[in-house]
Amino acid sequence: MRPAVYGVGAVTGAFGLLFGFSTAVIAGVLGGIAESFHLTTGQAELTVALLVASCFVGAVVAGPVSARIGRRRTLGIATGLAGCGYAIVILNGDLSMLLVARVLIGLAVGLSSMVAPMYAGEASPVRLRGAVVSVFQLAITLGMLSAYAAPLVLGDGDWQTVIGSGLLVTALCLVTLLMVPESPYWLMIRGRHAEAAANAAFLGIDTPHPAPEAAAASPNKLLAGSTLAVLVLCSSLFILQNLSGIDGVLYYAPRIFTQLGLTAGTAALMATLGLGIVNVLATIMALIYVDRLGRRLLLNVGCTVMVLGLALAILADTLSAPLIGLIGLAVFIAAFAISLGPLPYVLMSELFPSAVREKGIAVASATSWLFNALVAANFLSGIEMIGLSGVLLVFALVCMIALLIALRFVPETRGVSLEAIEAKVVGGTRLRWVGLGKNGSPAVAPVAAGTTKS
Repeated sequence: MRPAVYGVGAVTGAFGLLFGFSTAVIAGVLGGIAESFHLTTGQAELTVALLVASCFVGAVVAGPVSARIGRRRTLGIATGLAGCGYAIVILNGDLSMLLVARVLIGLAVGLSSMVAPMYAGEASPVRLRGAVVSVFQLAITLGMLSAYAAPLVLGDGDWQTVIGSGLLVTALCLVTLLMVPESPYWLMIRGRHAEAAANAAFLGIDTPHPAPEAAAASPNKLLAGSTLAVLVLCSSLFILQNLSGIDGVLYYAPRIFTQLGLTAGTAALMATLGLGIVNVLATIMALIYVDRLGRRLLLNVGCTVMVLGLALAILADTLSAPLIGLIGLAVFIAAFAISLGPLPYVLMSELFPSAVREKGIAVASATSWLFNALVAANFLSGIEMIGLSGVLLVFALVCMIALLIALRFVPETRGVSLEAIEAKVVGGTRLRWVGLGKNGSPAVAPVAAGTTKS
């Protein structure tokens, strides 16, 4: 395995850390911020959701920006935005400047959440692609864990220092970005064939080929073959990922544990830290097995267990039993970490044809952040309206829908080259069979080109 693979993994991991830390760090200090500035429930939700809404904007512009200037330069812009945001937090403790900083950081996370997994998918060897892309999700969990630990180490009252420590993560992004070349796939699309071949050789991957003629000739490339079905599937997986409740649990975990009966403060923060540890360990298991057991098995098992974990949490709320609640939420997060957490990123990096990869992934990522913001902006209000058990029941129903969609539509793509997947998608192969067939063999012959099937 070439050293360059570790460089790609390092870049993927660094921006995953930025994602995880930036989105979760507010959880441990929200109480202190709300107390300092006398925030209402709605204002507290706005403080959380503002970053997520900015992530949506960043994800929307990530496609055209990365298509025009490349993956590395786009990630460089994200690094600069995040650095400015965290510097503002450290230098100014005013609420309005905190909100400005969260907008800048959100734009950075939105940009990188689309481009980093795409770069990892394009710059990794076929046999390691699922694991390298899954490093992004592993790093997200590590970033969240560090965000949960920061208030315990630095003090939840010193919110400027806690949030501002994200500047260290930004520095890591900059260092790792200097270790890797531009994506060979982007260079090939831009007609820079010699550079694409040189970068592919450096990375130890096959030189990519130009987009299939069927995709290049289509007046609307999103309508070529099964591409539209890919867009619908990936967007749906991200919608379900966010509506599963993971964002509400991770952003407001201390509040949830207080409602379940734990003492506010250190006890709730320690329970939240415990969830972070479970998240990391389960994601490591996903990284190890995603290229061994495959995408479908992990997704199907994970969605099933997520429902069971949420059922335990509902029981805990009914009985006012915080220990059962901690176990239920830990089961839920562990199951998420092997399924709806990493696999939408893996699948979107694999399924979109190269001619529309930036646009397709940008739409899927933007959809993800839109529904992330929806949960962040309404979670506390939802608890006030229908209770914690009611909210968790809605999340459980979403997980059941995710299981049904995974069983019916998600293909098995482990070990299949991006070119082979692309040929089947553009050729109109039924989406379920664009990867491996029923017996682990290559997919069956495609249907007529130009036909979109799901």
